[in-house]
Amino acid sequence: MVKIPAKMNTHCRKCGKHTSMTVRHEKGGRRGSGLVKGTRRANRHKKGSGNKGKYSKKAISQSKMASKTSQKVDLRLTCDVCKSTWVRTYPRSRSVEIVKTG
Repeated sequence: MVKIPAKMNTHCRKCGKHTSMTVRHEKGGRRGSGLVKGTRRANRHKKGSGNKGKYSKKAISQSKMASKTSQKVDLRLTCDVCKSTWVRTYPRSRSVEIVKTG
């Protein structure tokens, strides 16, 4: 379990200096994996008729793939000075808890 403080002092892009930030746990499904170059290339090859090359093969079954036991965590940081907001991706961890400090 990873414990992250509810307020963290980090650099604000808009203010251009270190400020206090409010941290929230962002819900899943925000990462744009459907827009990456490999997905766009695969979609382009799947159009039309004829041999699709490497995209003609059947997909590998889930039982043959190693499943991940942890998730990447997205943190939504909000600057307390200018109220600017953005998402920071945290490394993989099984569970994350946001802790209110003193």
